[in-house]
Amino acid sequence: MADTNDLVFFGDDFDAILGILEEEEELDEQFRQAADQVQLENVMCELCQKKCKSKNGLKRHKTVKHKDTREDVENQKEVGQESCLTYVAYSRIVEKAKLKIAGNKIHPKSIRDELSAYTYNNGLQEMTAEFCDIEDLYKRLIKSGNAERFYSCFYSTIALNAVKYFKGLSRNAATLLSTKVTDCMLAHSKEKIESIYTCTPLTKLSDEEKAGLQYIGGYVLHKLHTKHAGKSSESEQAISILKAGKLEDQNAIECQKLTSCLNRGGLWAISKNAQLILERTEHYFRDATSKANVQNIAFANIISRSVHDVEVVSAYNSMLSNSELIINSSVAKDVLHNIIQLYVKVRSFSFAKDIIQKHKIRLKQMKSKALRKDISRASHESDQQRQN
Repeated sequence: MADTNDLVFFGDDFDAILGILEEEEELDEQFRQAADQVQLENVMCELCQKKCKSKNGLKRHKTVKHKDTREDVENQKEVGQESCLTYVAYSRIVEKAKLKIAGNKIHPKSIRDELSAYTYNNGLQEMTAEFCDIEDLYKRLIKSGNAERFYSCFYSTIALNAVKYFKGLSRNAATLLSTKVTDCMLAHSKEKIESIYTCTPLTKLSDEEKAGLQYIGGYVLHKLHTKHAGKSSESEQAISILKAGKLEDQNAIECQKLTSCLNRGGLWAISKNAQLILERTEHYFRDATSKANVQNIAFANIISRSVHDVEVVSAYNSMLSNSELIINSSVAKDVLHNIIQLYVKVRSFSFAKDIIQKHKIRLKQMKSKALRKDISRASHESDQQRQN
């Protein structure tokens, strides 16, 4: 596993990596596809026949509406596991809601006493049809995160028929309990979502790490700009956004020393807004690759967390406001997705190269150690033969 501080390459080594990237046909093709996917065209979803405005729009639609078809299997498993509401967990939610009502003297004493004596489903561990209804609402809440829709659905189905879902209670007590259960379920869902997406505290990047990030960022923005040249009105909008992420102030450009030092006339220095977007993406990238023995990188998870980050959205909106053209909303979404996606792709290349290099060093050290043992053993055997 690469040390956290070693994840960004600098100087001549980093320049050599980008030289290899320039010759990497597969990566070059990904930049070309990223430019093509911004073009506005009616693309139909084969799963639900919805018309999307671009290929990237279709990808976003499938991610949100058809999560079962997502390519990121590991992330899907995580979300799938957390979206399940177990009977035991729900029983605890009901118990918590019951205690909150019983302990609040604002409610009539008769209802508080009734709820204090109430045991949900008599403690039986069984999957009733009523529980399945509640579980289904919870799954939809986890997937959409839409609290307002959850309240509306819960009140119209569960609270309206509360005596059916909380058997043994009077209508008033059952209705009151159902409303409190709604609040507790929402709080429970937020805890689950945070447990999926919570990452380590944001580490402040050193000057060297910022320099490496600026270099990669300049490479990504310039490469995308090149691929968009002379394509269409959508490409013109994309170019306008990318230029808004380019630093034009000569004094500020000189402050990005690594970029200025290694620039051969084509690399961009990036603006503060573009840098902030990539710093947040770097944060999520490091969090996703911080575990020992990383076997794969959860691209979809990193990209999703980045594009929905509040600071990323704010910085990107500033870039859009600095754009010389009026930007179509679909194009704006596609360009942000492409910037982050391609940064993660390039970043993954350096991460993988670092791991491979460390592995080679370990193998070399092991071979050297084994050779020393062989020499020592041979020397010992030679001494014994002379003594005999």
